[in-house]
Amino acid sequence: MADFVYLVPSLVILVTVFALLMFEVFSEGKDRSWAARVAVLGLCIGLYILASEIGETKSIELFSGALLLDPLARYASIILVIAGIIACLISPTYMRNANCESAEYYALLLLSIIGMMAMTMAADLMTLFLGLEVMSIAVYVLTGLRTQKRRSGEAAMKYFLMGAFASAFLLFGISMIYGATGSVHFHDMKRAMTAGGNGVLNLGLVLLVLGFSFKVAAVPFHSWAPDVYEGAPTPVTGFMAVAVKAAAFFGLLRIVVVGMGEAAAASQFIIPLFSGIAIATILVGNVLALVQQSVKRMLAYSSVSHAGYAMIGMAAVAQGEQSAASAVIFYLAAYAFMTLGAFSVLTYLERKEGHADSDRFGAYAGIGFKYPALGLSMLLFMISLAGMPLTGGFVGKLYLFSAAIKADLTYLVGFGIFGSVVSVYYYLRVVVAFYMRDVADPGPVAERQPSAMIHYGLVLTTIGVLFLGLLPDSWLKLTQTVIQALYAI
Repeated sequence: MADFVYLVPSLVILVTVFALLMFEVFSEGKDRSWAARVAVLGLCIGLYILASEIGETKSIELFSGALLLDPLARYASIILVIAGIIACLISPTYMRNANCESAEYYALLLLSIIGMMAMTMAADLMTLFLGLEVMSIAVYVLTGLRTQKRRSGEAAMKYFLMGAFASAFLLFGISMIYGATGSVHFHDMKRAMTAGGNGVLNLGLVLLVLGFSFKVAAVPFHSWAPDVYEGAPTPVTGFMAVAVKAAAFFGLLRIVVVGMGEAAAASQFIIPLFSGIAIATILVGNVLALVQQSVKRMLAYSSVSHAGYAMIGMAAVAQGEQSAASAVIFYLAAYAFMTLGAFSVLTYLERKEGHADSDRFGAYAGIGFKYPALGLSMLLFMISLAGMPLTGGFVGKLYLFSAAIKADLTYLVGFGIFGSVVSVYYYLRVVVAFYMRDVADPGPVAERQPSAMIHYGLVLTTIGVLFLGLLPDSWLKLTQTVIQALYAI
C-alpha cells in the first residue's frame, strides 16, 4: 500500500475523474462550464506535485517492479499534464458552440492522461500495453464525441479499427519477446539481446516498433491520421497530435534505452528500421502536406513529418548517442507547445456550423487584421513548426540534428533539413492567408463570445514556445539530468 504514496499525482487526477462523473450525474441544469474548471484544478494540483519532485534523481520501483518512478517518468508526466491543461483550457468555447458540452468529455481526457502516465512509468511490456490501451480507448471515445456529426463518427471508427490493428502488432510482438526470453521485463530483454538474441526475439522487437509506429502516425502506418484529425473535435485533435504521440515516444525511448541498450547498435536491424521509418515519414508527411487545402489536414500531415524528425533521434539513441535521448524529449516539449498553440487558434476561430469549407486556407483570409493578437500567435506557432530561429522548434531541431551527426547519421540529418525546408512553404501559406489575402465574408468568426479560458491556453502555449526558443539552457540541462538517470538504471 505504501507504493500508492508515490502515485499521488495520478490518484489526484483519478479522483478528479470520479468527481466530474458524479457531478454530471447529480447536477441539475444544462450549464457545464464548471467542468473545465474542475478538470484544470485537478490537473494543476497533479502538476504542482510533479514539479516539486522534478529535482529528484532517485528511481523507485513500485508494485514488485511493474512501475518505475524515475526522472523520465516525472518529466514525461509534466509534459503530458501540461498538454492536458491546455486542452481543457481551449475546450469550453468549442464544446459550447458544438452543443456537446459535458463533464464526461473532461473525464475521458483525464483518463487518457492517466493511461499515458502509466506508459511512461512502465518497467515491463505488459504494464506499458495496459497504459497504452487505457489511453487509446479514452481517445477513441473523445474522437467520436460529436455524435450528431457524421465525420466525427467516421473518424472514431477509423481510429478504433487502426488502433486495434496496432494493438495486435504490439501484443504479437510482446508474445514473441516473452517466448524468446521468458519475461516481459525490459532488463530481461536487454540481457537476451546482449547474449545474441534469436530470430523470434528479433521479430518480436520489429513488431513492437511497428506497433508504436501506428501510435505516432509514422509512415507507412499514417493513413488514419488525416481523416481522424479532421473529423475529431479540434481540441481533441490538438491533444491527440501532441499527447498521444509524446506518450508513445516516451514509452519507445524507455524500451530502446533500458530494454535494448548497447545491443541495439550491435543488432543488424534496429537502426536501419528506425532510419527507414524516419526517412519515409519525413518525405511522405511533408510532400502530402504541400497539397492540402484544409488547415487541419495540413497540420495532420505536419504531425506525421514531426514524427519522422523524432525518429531520427530514436535512430541516434539506438546508435548509442546519449545526447540524442535528451534531444528527443526536449523536442517533444517544444512540439507540444507549438502544435497545441496552432490548434488553440483554430479552436478560437471554429465556426459553429463546422461545414466542410470552414477550415480551408481561404476561410482565414484577413484574420491577422481582424484579430491582431491571434494572428501574431499563429505566426509564432507556424515559424516554430517550420524550425525558424528564436523559437522552440528551431532549438529542438538543432539539438536533434546535432545529436544525429554525433551518431554518424548525417544522411538522416540531410533528409531532416530537406523536410524542414519544404515545410516552410505550407506553414507560410497559413501566414499568407492571415495577412495577405482579401478579407473573406463572413470569415471564420466565433458566433458566441469565446470563453476566457481559451485566452489562458493561448498565452501558455505562446510563452512555452518563446521560452524554449530564447532561454533553452535550463530546460536542456533538465533533459540531460533526466537522461543520465535513465541510462544509470
